[in-house]
Amino acid sequence: MLLRHLRYLSAVVEHGSFTRAAQALHVSQPALSQQIRQLEEQLGVQLLDRTGKAVRATDAGATYLSHVHRAFREIDAAGRAARDVNDLSSGGLRLGFTPSFSGYLIAPLARRFREKYPGITLDLTALSQDEIETDLADDNLDCAIAFWASSVTGIAAQPLHTERLSLVCRYDHTVMAHDSIDVAGIEKEELVPLNQTFATRQTIDKHFKRHGIKPKVVIETSSMTTLIELVRSSSLVTVLPDAVTFEREDLRFRPLLPAIDERRVVLLQREGGYRSAASRAFVATLDAFVQELGAPSLA
Repeated sequence: MLLRHLRYLSAVVEHGSFTRAAQALHVSQPALSQQIRQLEEQLGVQLLDRTGKAVRATDAGATYLSHVHRAFREIDAAGRAARDVNDLSSGGLRLGFTPSFSGYLIAPLARRFREKYPGITLDLTALSQDEIETDLADDNLDCAIAFWASSVTGIAAQPLHTERLSLVCRYDHTVMAHDSIDVAGIEKEELVPLNQTFATRQTIDKHFKRHGIKPKVVIETSSMTTLIELVRSSSLVTVLPDAVTFEREDLRFRPLLPAIDERRVVLLQREGGYRSAASRAFVATLDAFVQELGAPSLA
């Protein structure tokens, strides 16, 4: 059995046709058919159902392909390992993150990493929690920053920090006269939150509902950048992680009372997966940066 047999089989099932698979692989259709028949004879099972309009995997073929695709992922990881440059003069890192982290974590973290390792290419992708878990399992990401979910299997989680949601506004807003904000006081302010597709917004809405609060929402947005610019340039307020004020001199935060439940931020990596030199360097940079985040000043 050769690797090409497995790739040929995968291509036929993907395209549902020997003709289209042969075109995609740049081989002749008879050669492709012969190679797959050799594989079936070697295994002693029928892998493809050729009786319908579209070629599809038999039950045995589908089971076999699930293992083949897992092997492909390991082979790809092996290739990256072989090309890995331990002096970090070149390489790449694929990082996934849930969108709310774009407001305070991803850009400064990427900047610090690039300053230390200019030869490493960063591929940064905002994804939902479910998409992150799938892409890690499929080896489409090297690591990810997300919230802790106890249901995650096959993925190793390293605790980073605890995220606190607070009232965030301009440094000269009148609410800055107080050390903390009673959650009922939110009703007096014009609020600009993330829209309801965000887990952060859902957490905030649950907290408000629990305490009978009906906020005056004047703008909703799916853009963290737009939200922050609106707050920086007006009297609008928002509820975001207090770390958003880190490195932003014109923004301040005040804790809400009662406080919104804190959330655990974690670094996720595929359990048992290959850790490239770039990945190891990124984790070290991330650890140092999280220590810097600490607890932003109330001043």
